[in-house]
Amino acid sequence: MSGRDPTRAVVIGAGVAGLLAAFVLAGSVDEVTVIERDRLPDGPEPRAGVPQGHHAHVLLPCGAAAIDELVPGTLAALVGAGAPGVGLPRDIVVRGPFGRPARHGPWETVLTCTRGLIEWTLRQRLVADTGTTLPAGTEVVGLLGGPGRVTGVLTRRRGDGRLGRAEADLVVDASGHGSAAPRWLAGFGAFVRETVADSGVAYATRPCRLPSSLAEGLPAVYVRLGMRKVSRGGLLVPVEDGRRLATLFGTRGAVPASGADGHTAFARELPDPLIADMLARAEPAGPVRAFRRTASHRPHYERMRQRPEGFVVLGDAACTFNPAYGQGVSVAALGALALREAYVAGPRPGAARGAQRAVARSADTARRIAVGLDQRHPPARGARPGPPRRLLNRYLDRLDAVSAQDPRVQRSMVGVYALTVPPARLLGPATLLAAVRGPLVPPAAAHPDGADHAGRGGPRSGDTAAPRPADARRHDHRERP
Repeated sequence: MSGRDPTRAVVIGAGVAGLLAAFVLAGSVDEVTVIERDRLPDGPEPRAGVPQGHHAHVLLPCGAAAIDELVPGTLAALVGAGAPGVGLPRDIVVRGPFGRPARHGPWETVLTCTRGLIEWTLRQRLVADTGTTLPAGTEVVGLLGGPGRVTGVLTRRRGDGRLGRAEADLVVDASGHGSAAPRWLAGFGAFVRETVADSGVAYATRPCRLPSSLAEGLPAVYVRLGMRKVSRGGLLVPVEDGRRLATLFGTRGAVPASGADGHTAFARELPDPLIADMLARAEPAGPVRAFRRTASHRPHYERMRQRPEGFVVLGDAACTFNPAYGQGVSVAALGALALREAYVAGPRPGAARGAQRAVARSADTARRIAVGLDQRHPPARGARPGPPRRLLNRYLDRLDAVSAQDPRVQRSMVGVYALTVPPARLLGPATLLAAVRGPLVPPAAAHPDGADHAGRGGPRSGDTAAPRPADARRHDHRERP
């Protein structure tokens, strides 16, 4: 390092995006500091500043592969800590607008665990492997520098209010959906346009434990929202430590209550009784936690005409998603990969602009899927779909009905959700033909492998064994659409 000044990077936020950014930059700059306003727990617990931390999180195959590429061994550590693997669609009982689809496959495997476990695993590795400093209880209150370049951050300790400065060649904002970056940049005369889609969906989650006779072999349960009316849905998903997270959600006009009694009553009002039946036999393992901030926000940092060098926005600060689709952690990991590629040679002129554009591209497919689904809810706010999108939505409704019986169509739709298959696959000749032929039985007919099968807690005869959760690593991130 002799002959030049050391290069420094500051990362704002110790969430998944911030921790991954720190790993990336530790390989290309001399000194990395992660600044976090929350007190960091001494275990896999939710942080106070992350209200969505009490809800289930999903690692899609592309996200799992990206994290394991950036921090090798993370998936093995998560699985070793009890993070379950859910094979799609075999290991999840789904009740949708067209009944209960047959459960083929599995064709994809996702990890379901708490955000606290993911962050705790990454934090331990970051400190042990890179020596990165991580001052908690400190918040960033502004940017240093000016319109041409960000040169660091202004900080304030939460305990005593003491101000400080952290100089840096690069500042990465990974502070989440509450990011103050638009306000900070406006102070430099750089303004950010934002696109918002708000489905109006609200959530309430309660952890529970099922009786051992019921828990063994019980797959996840997903009661989907209807897309054409005010509706209710729910998710019962396994996480580490043998728990299940029971998340109930509804659109405007059908918002779940936050209390225990309201949570139970709301479950009984779902269009399928399976979740309510499971909860009636479950032992609560914590309070009900509500979450209301589910709008999708996309500040277009990549389109700014004037933007200072040395500043990149990542993760939820760059693009937030409705949590219903389980994309946020995976997209943050893809964004960290984009950051690594832009800074492989360290800070240099133009790197921040290129990195921001790459981060935006890494979120594009997931964003289009999420916003397209959000706009289909009648109470949604924001831009409404035009005639081409409404026609596409009717086509997707048709595919939804077909996929309940056709394993080829089902496989494509699962792959699109998992971000391993490009959405254009749904417009291929074979899929178009299947849509024209339509379902073989009336769409409302339910398949027989739902509640009874789940209650017995065992796979159907003829099902193949589900891949191990760590097998998600075989999905290369470059295969994503």
